[in-house]
Amino acid sequence: MTVQGVVWARLWEYQSSINVLRRAAELAEAAGAPTSAGLAVVTLIEEHGATWRLSPDEVYEAYTRADRLLKDTQEAEDIARLRACARVVMKRLTTVQFDDRNFTLPGAVHDFEAKLIGRALEETGGSLTKAARLLGMTHQTLGSILNTRHRKLLAKRTPARKRLKSIIKEPKE
Repeated sequence: MTVQGVVWARLWEYQSSINVLRRAAELAEAAGAPTSAGLAVVTLIEEHGATWRLSPDEVYEAYTRADRLLKDTQEAEDIARLRACARVVMKRLTTVQFDDRNFTLPGAVHDFEAKLIGRALEETGGSLTKAARLLGMTHQTLGSILNTRHRKLLAKRTPARKRLKSIIKEPKE
């Protein structure tokens, strides 16, 4: 199936190629052949990762999957291919596609902001206060950003807890 995926890619049938290579990886993994599955994912990255047929997030996910599947391989060629894929992933994660018709600087900044906030929420277990501290802002500011610009990230946040007010009053002067 991996060869079929390469053939489809070389015939410019990109979506068919992507589907076949993903299916090849799934079948190999289900059959208990992690090396074959990993090589199918590596081929997916080699054929489609450097182009914009896969999103940067898809390329990253594919690489982490290939790395996991090929962790026990001793084949120098497989390791070399995986390292080449790592370079493709790094380039894709640090490159902006200016000739994309939908590209705008504010849109790119919005996407980057969403990634940073999402990562901070994941690293802090969904704690808004701790994520805000990581990002160098107050929890009120981060809460406002989530409620206005990044509503999709609200699911990563732990539910807000009602804080108890102190029963001890400050003495009046």
